[in-house]
Amino acid sequence: MKRIHPFAYLAAFLGLAAFAQPAQGQANIGYIDSEVLRERMSEFKQIQRELERLEQDYQQQAMDRQSKLVKLQEDFRKQELLMSEAKKAEMQAAFDSQVQELQQFTQEKMGPNGELFRKNIELSQPIFEQINAALEILADKDGYDFIFDVAGNGAIVYADPDHFNLTEKLLTALEEAREEREKQ
Repeated sequence: MKRIHPFAYLAAFLGLAAFAQPAQGQANIGYIDSEVLRERMSEFKQIQRELERLEQDYQQQAMDRQSKLVKLQEDFRKQELLMSEAKKAEMQAAFDSQVQELQQFTQEKMGPNGELFRKNIELSQPIFEQINAALEILADKDGYDFIFDVAGNGAIVYADPDHFNLTEKLLTALEEAREEREKQ
């Protein structure tokens, strides 16, 4: 007996759902490209500059710590023959401790959930809130049921950019909202 791939069921269901849709009314769909937003919105550029400065500062601090480790290791090699075993063990423990501190510093500042990551979220959150508010207004005004983001690993394979791309409309709405806030 031939096995049917589980995705075949999903495809069949989606196909039936697509044919059933016209009876309920046609969905109005659009998309944006958040990469274009990031490139063209000055707020994102300002955040990027601030994050780059912060990252350079953290990298400089890490390099300073790395230099101290190299010096400590060189001092150890120069004096190794003259040291007692106890002193060697003490210096090795100090070196290992500083290596661990460097790794911890790097992780805390630039790791996946480090300060740099948290600062990015903190600075970006107000802009994302503005974008989401503008998207809601745009969707409500123009009657969109779904608005997708095609940046990164967006799941849209093809859409007519002249008909469905809302990126420019969104940028215009965000610019108008910014001008309105500046007037107040």
